[in-house]
Amino acid sequence: MKQQTFSALNIHWKYRYCHGGTLRKSAKGRGARPLSSRDPLHLVFKVNKNAVKGGLRSPRNFALINRLIKKYSIRFFVKIEQFSVQTDHVHILARSATRAQMKSFLRVLAGQFAQVLTDTFASRSEGPRVWKYRPFSRVIKGYKPYLIVRDYIQLNELEVKGRSYSKTRLRGLCSEQLRELWQ
Repeated sequence: MKQQTFSALNIHWKYRYCHGGTLRKSAKGRGARPLSSRDPLHLVFKVNKNAVKGGLRSPRNFALINRLIKKYSIRFFVKIEQFSVQTDHVHILARSATRAQMKSFLRVLAGQFAQVLTDTFASRSEGPRVWKYRPFSRVIKGYKPYLIVRDYIQLNELEVKGRSYSKTRLRGLCSEQLRELWQ
């Protein structure tokens, strides 16, 4: 009985495949990060706006994050299926053959971006933290949730390029709107 209190069986079913982000503030997100070698992973890196001048969509930061994602996905054999860079966060839909490769990719990508962005290599600066939260991750189980996350990332990319935002943007998209999303 006592051993079961320390196991992952006590995690609420809704958060079983999620980790990081704002979940970290409660007991729900404090377990080990769930990773899968078979299923894709939705990652969200949230940036502290005070630490990043101009946001992630500024030309310098946008080129930097794109270069780092491509470089470290090749190095750690992580397949990036889709990614979208917003002004204050990055969405990535990725797959990896092993858990260790994905863990290394997460660790190195977040660390390298923070170091290069704040020029830590040139001088030891003690400014505000770059990342607002630990990276949020969710293992995508099943084809329908995969399609939902894929459409969500695409919609975020279109919104940052000028599409109007609405609060009900993901509820009840008809087939015409989905086709428009991917044109």
